[in-house]
Amino acid sequence: MKTVGLRSIVLYILLFAFLGGMGWFLANLFINGSRWAMQPYNGHIHIDGSMGEVQDRDGNILAYTEDGSRAYSESEATRRALLHTVGDTEGFISTSVQYTFRDELTGYNPVFGLNRTVFSGSTVKLTIDSAACTAAYNAMEGHNGGAIFYNYKNGNILCKVSAPGYDPISVPEDIDSNPDYNGAYLDNTLSGAFTPGSTFKLVTSFAAMEKWPDTWTGLTYSCQESEDIGGSDVTCLGYHGEQDMQTALGNSCNLYFAKLANDIGAADLQKAAEKLGFNKSLDFSSIEIAPSECKLEGANANELGWAGVGQYTVLVNPYHMMTVMGAIANGGAYVEPRLTEDSGLFGSSGGSRALMSGVQANNLKAMMRGTVSGYYGDWLFPEGMNVCAKTGTGEVGETREPNCWMAGFCDSDSYPIAFAVLVEESNNSLGAAGAVVNAVLSELIS
Repeated sequence: MKTVGLRSIVLYILLFAFLGGMGWFLANLFINGSRWAMQPYNGHIHIDGSMGEVQDRDGNILAYTEDGSRAYSESEATRRALLHTVGDTEGFISTSVQYTFRDELTGYNPVFGLNRTVFSGSTVKLTIDSAACTAAYNAMEGHNGGAIFYNYKNGNILCKVSAPGYDPISVPEDIDSNPDYNGAYLDNTLSGAFTPGSTFKLVTSFAAMEKWPDTWTGLTYSCQESEDIGGSDVTCLGYHGEQDMQTALGNSCNLYFAKLANDIGAADLQKAAEKLGFNKSLDFSSIEIAPSECKLEGANANELGWAGVGQYTVLVNPYHMMTVMGAIANGGAYVEPRLTEDSGLFGSSGGSRALMSGVQANNLKAMMRGTVSGYYGDWLFPEGMNVCAKTGTGEVGETREPNCWMAGFCDSDSYPIAFAVLVEESNNSLGAAGAVVNAVLSELIS
């Protein structure tokens, strides 16, 4: 009898282990099945003729299956511009549409798998304008970086470009060894964070509004081109004299914002930055966005001064910066971005997130508008766009040219467009990033 009882116990243990294993397998099948099916060694899913199309907002076909292989746009510039958005055949770009929408494109179902007798791949239509993406890519003139534009009223992403990249129909043989392709699988707009330079002065301005809501307009500081702060010099590009915040933003005065950051204090500057979304990761569908960083604990006066002008250890993600611009344009709350009009796919549920008060948003908008009209010139952009913007030059080391930024939006009911553009290793933010903004806006209104 004891032997029978022992055998029963062993059988029960084996049964529970089997049921537990099956439960674990089925759970993972439902969660990860489509990912397993899309692995590069399952190349047949691309060539059996039923993987769906990817289209832009106007119905232009960006990816499709033809004659037993995956095909892309006829234009090489368009293929390169949209590589990180549309994706590659091998599935190495994990933030792309072809990877993220693999269920829809292949017709995968956790019950029937890739059985075409029941399901087939569907078309995925995106909100992007492929011509605007191509214009951005061409305007970057071979530089690495990223450009992302969206409609801050409805959340539609209109342009999303990242470089370096490659032509998906002609993958370089040395892509894994050639340093020119370092980061080629990475979407800089979603997964990168970069030194922001003077675009961060908008965050420092916001922090002043948070700390002194009734008196920030009276804050003035003197700039004499170079000044010792905390034992080392903080330098500026010019001698600006006594300035208020609007003038200092237009002049992009480092000394004004370095002194302002020290008066705000490290804790309050970081707190204000975190209210705008720094030091946390945003989600975009199933994709976790690289967090923007502003961590100032222990910073001395000189380090805090440089942080206030977007240097030190401050980093910014382009997607995040775009949403901050959307919030300023939209009265303090940004509409969540989306890449398809179907709210169930890749992006927004249609909601919005408040980052600041309407008063603060309007104050920042007015200063950014004054910076363009009074310092940059409206001639940089298509007529009537009413652009509000701030440039930035992020120093990244003595052996490399800086990051050139432009972040902003059009204060326009006809063209509610917010943007963040980064051009790496350039030396003129207006000329480099501004050219990308102009090219995209010109295409979007054509």
